Formats: sequence, structure tokens, C-alpha cells
Amino acid sequence: MPWWKCSNCGYVFEAEKPPERCPNCGEKCTFYDVSCYTPECGFKGYDPKLVARTPNQESKM
Repeated sequence: MPWWKCSNCGYVFEAEKPPERCPNCGEKCTFYDVSCYTPECGFKGYDPKLVARTPNQESKM
């Protein structure tokens, strides 16, 4: 199941698809897929490198 990060508060959670509103801050925002797809994080859970990025950095990707 994918992991998502809220662009507003940075909350990271696991869900099949992102909700309309963040379960933490309650805002309607963009969610980034921060699932681990690389060997460095073992293809499980979320990727710490993606979670550590700020929303401004992610929008430049």
C-alpha cells in the first residue's frame, strides 16, 4: 500500500489512495507519494529521503 505525505503539514500515512483532506491537519491539500521504490530503503514503507524534503523542494522535482 502506498505512503502519502501532506503538502501542508508534512504528515505521513499509509493509504490505498490519498484522501480529499489530510487526516492530521484537516486541510484540502496536495499529497505526495513517498513510498519506497528503491533498494536503499528495502522497497518497504516510505522513503526517508522523500519524507525529509519540504513541499517547496518537491514541487521543483
